[in-house]
Amino acid sequence: MTDILSSLVISVVGAGTPLILAATGELVAEKSGVLNLGIEGMMLVGAIAAFAVAHDTASLPLAVLCAVLAGVLMSAMFGFLALTMQANQTATGLALTIFGTGLSALLGAGYVGIVGPTCCSATTRWFIWRSFCWALWRGSCSGRAGG
Repeated sequence: MTDILSSLVISVVGAGTPLILAATGELVAEKSGVLNLGIEGMMLVGAIAAFAVAHDTASLPLAVLCAVLAGVLMSAMFGFLALTMQANQTATGLALTIFGTGLSALLGAGYVGIVGPTCCSATTRWFIWRSFCWALWRGSCSGRAGG
């Protein structure tokens, strides 16, 4: 029973963390008056870009960079259509979600069933952990996060 419960908690935290981060970013965007419903499509395109680059090059930093660039390109598309061309933000966001879902399915079809690369070296894991702790410490010292 304990194994099932711990597996459930790990799965929920792992699956929910990206959604919470995206929702937090959208909350900030909505405070500025922009309704972006295309976040899911942006995340999917970034995810397939990161997986494809990490699988093909075995470089985690390059994969993260490509995911960021894919997200920036999708965001720029939304910004151009909704803010510059004054298109309806709701319709543009939904279209971007549908486009991102289809594009990630198309680009990811060749990677179905392939096991993803792991964060292999101890140095990389240490760097990620150190960065995480530094971000928490900086947030708590400045009063922005934590206690």
